[in-house]
Amino acid sequence: MKKMSIFRTVVAFVLALGLQSAFAHTALTGSVPPKDSTVSSPSVMMLSFGGEVRLVRLSLTGSNGEVDIGFTPVATASTSFHVPMPFLQAGAYVVNWTAIGDDGHSVSNEFGFTVDPNAPAAVMDHSNMSHGDAHSHDESHSHDH
Repeated sequence: MKKMSIFRTVVAFVLALGLQSAFAHTALTGSVPPKDSTVSSPSVMMLSFGGEVRLVRLSLTGSNGEVDIGFTPVATASTSFHVPMPFLQAGAYVVNWTAIGDDGHSVSNEFGFTVDPNAPAAVMDHSNMSHGDAHSHDESHSHDH
């Protein structure tokens, strides 16, 4: 009985390590505009990931609903993605994204930013995307293949 308990513990530990490394390569490591920032209307949205992923969903929502950013899912894997942005009115916005790693593992998350015409231009900031942010409970992990 004791051997079975140890076996289960070891299996659970190995699975947890495997899942952690799977999540790491799909983690968002930086963005423009940065998470929780206040910026003037950005001319481009940039997302950087911890490894090569396919960005399959990217949406932007403001107080008046979804903003048409003309995103088309990408078939080619990359570590960074740039999407031209329309002029954004002052207000709060939420970016929702879904990326798929090379193993088929899907990760979805969101982050917000605020547009203020008097704020500085948006620049890439990796410091606000900690490892903890990449694996927060807000993320949805899927194993669809």
